[in-house]
Amino acid sequence: MKNSKDISSMNQEGLKSYLESNVIKSAIKLKGKFPPFSELIDKSQKTLSIKHIYNLKEQFKNIFLIIVKNYSNQPKVRYFLAIILASQSSDFLVSLAKDYATRNNLKLIQYSLFPKKRINLLSLKEIQTIEDYSSSIELLKDFNKKFRKTLEKIKNLVENE
Repeated sequence: MKNSKDISSMNQEGLKSYLESNVIKSAIKLKGKFPPFSELIDKSQKTLSIKHIYNLKEQFKNIFLIIVKNYSNQPKVRYFLAIILASQSSDFLVSLAKDYATRNNLKLIQYSLFPKKRINLLSLKEIQTIEDYSSSIELLKDFNKKFRKTLEKIKNLVENE
């Protein structure tokens, strides 16, 4: 019988293989050095350094695959799908997106995907299995649609005042 570490390792290898053969080969690798981002684990900040970022624009608009080095040994790398919610982030936009992100186990970060450009508002979803890939893409696309509708409603309210 296989223990959970063996199964996790098999899932990681399967996901890596799937991403390399089906996703990365048709994606555009972003050039340059990227600053790490961090996550809060047990009340302490853990840094995730960026290994590679790929633009999936051939398949999905404004969606990126981010590969990071894990701060712990297992797994060695982690995979995140990210969607640009706003090309210029602000505290107001973060507060609009926070509720949906929390309910759907998504992370929000303010991060510049394109160095020397504006800080984007990104929503991240970690993928750990091949099955996570498709469902995460749909979740992120749905989030983007709902976020855009909310912004449109606010715009219409302001214009009608």
